[in-house]
Order: sequence, then C-alpha cells, then structure tokens
Amino acid sequence: MRVLLIFTLFSMLGIVGNFSNAQTFEINPFSGYTFPSTFDITGGTAKLEGNANFGISFGYITPNDVTEFEFSYTYFGTNANASSVYLVEEENSRARLHFVMAGVNRLLTVSEKVTFFGGVKLGASNLAFPDGENQSSTKFTVGVQAGMRYYLSDRIGFRMQGNLLMPIVSEGGSLWWSPSSGTGISGWSPIVPFSLNGGLIIRIYK
Repeated sequence: MRVLLIFTLFSMLGIVGNFSNAQTFEINPFSGYTFPSTFDITGGTAKLEGNANFGISFGYITPNDVTEFEFSYTYFGTNANASSVYLVEEENSRARLHFVMAGVNRLLTVSEKVTFFGGVKLGASNLAFPDGENQSSTKFTVGVQAGMRYYLSDRIGFRMQGNLLMPIVSEGGSLWWSPSSGTGISGWSPIVPFSLNGGLIIRIYK
C-alpha cells in the first residue's frame, strides 16, 4: 500500500505542474462493470469475479486538442477464488482492488460534439482483503483504453470507454495465497480484468 501512496503523490504533483499552464482540463466521475478474469496458477486456476466498479479521472488537454494527460483512480470490489492441488482447501475471499494510474490519450475530434480517444496508462494496483484473512498485495500495473466523448455543451458531456488494467505478476509469484504453499502464477501478466465504463464529463477552462 505504501508503494501505491508514493505513486499517487508523485503522479498528482506531475499533473498539478501541467495544470499550472493548462488551457483546459476535465473531471470525469465514472462507473461501469468489470468482467471476470480467470488465470492459471500452479496446479489449478484462480479467478477474480465480475462486479461493478467506479472511480474518477482528471485530464489535462493540451492547447492543440490532440493530446490529453490523465490521472485516474478506480475501485473494484469483488470475490477472489483460487483452487489448486497445492492448496489445502479452495481459497474464497472478499477482495478490493484499487487502481491508481497515470497516462496519455490521443484525441481524434470528428465534430464539435464527438471526440474519439485511445491511450496507455502506467501505475499501481493494490489488492486488499477486508476480512483480513490474506495479506494485501501491491503490483506494478499497465493499461490501455479507448472510447468516445459526446459533449452536450462547452462544459458538460458524456464519456464511454473500455479499459484493460493489467497487474504485472512474475511467473511463480504469489497473488494472495501463502507463498509457502508451493502455488504461484503460471506465466507473466496473466491477470486481465476488462471493464466497460460510462461517466459524466465536466470541462473546466483556465
């Protein structure tokens, strides 16, 4: 969790620095659905079940209107399940995923009301367990996104997008079960939770 907080601090400082010379930025509260993600572990499989997500993003749009720098936070509450011949019994736990990401989007404006975008993100994700039966885990995370914005006015609009936020776990690494169990991730970066989100756009000019 400490890594997540440090990353958040430096990301916010960088974005505030950009905003000091900004012409336009946007605030985007959003919600949506994250689909289930199943991945291989040694001797079995593990799964993050699908559920609703919500969050907020802050974007700085450069004066040429073709590039956006974005900082976002996403919360995803779910259940985590793991089954393996190396585990004494199947793991079933309530889980909470927190994503803190910073990235850049390419903007394609097709009219005064419609803008398409796509981009990449880097950041960190924290997997925590509210019942306290497992240790929390913070991982380096990469992501991609694409979507469309529709503006009702100069200051208000709607945003629809798809996201892939992928925590990087090394082969053989443990995600939430005990490392002493002999069970680990089978392969690199196998956790790929895909989300569809929609939200409100609030555009602010300097």
